[in-house]
Amino acid sequence: MREFVLVFVCTGNICRSPMAEGIMKDIVLDEVDQLHRVIPILISSAGTHAVTGSPASRYAVEVSTEHGISLNFHRSKPITEPIVRNADLILTMEKNHTDFIKRNWPFCTTVFELKNFAREGSDRPLNSDVPDPIGMDIDVYVDVFDELHTEITRIANLVFSMAGKKSGN
Repeated sequence: MREFVLVFVCTGNICRSPMAEGIMKDIVLDEVDQLHRVIPILISSAGTHAVTGSPASRYAVEVSTEHGISLNFHRSKPITEPIVRNADLILTMEKNHTDFIKRNWPFCTTVFELKNFAREGSDRPLNSDVPDPIGMDIDVYVDVFDELHTEITRIANLVFSMAGKKSGN
């Protein structure tokens, strides 16, 4: 079985993209638990300016834990050419991240801002950026988590369908 590779990207890979990764993994586990449906998907995250090996930020861990998602084992990593080449879909937190990837790896055609992915013209938000909570208080992290959860829930079935097609299911 060939797994579909989904990568979430933010700046430092310690706040938004680890929370997004955790949320998507949680949604996949719900599919397995509730519908006994296996999703052939590999989910990870990276950062455009990440330092290798940093844990997720304290508030990202705290807010995720409140939703039953553990980020305790997360360690940051920078986005690299092998990650880009292996990804079937890259979802970024900001237009700047999308531009960074396209500038460094012009061959990449599978990168989109999370909030713009699978949206048409007038359905697109005026601001496609998910706010960066770094250095903010926990309430901002709660808002960002909620925004990520809403967006990832919106696209989950489409991503599952893409994963199924790649694996031949």
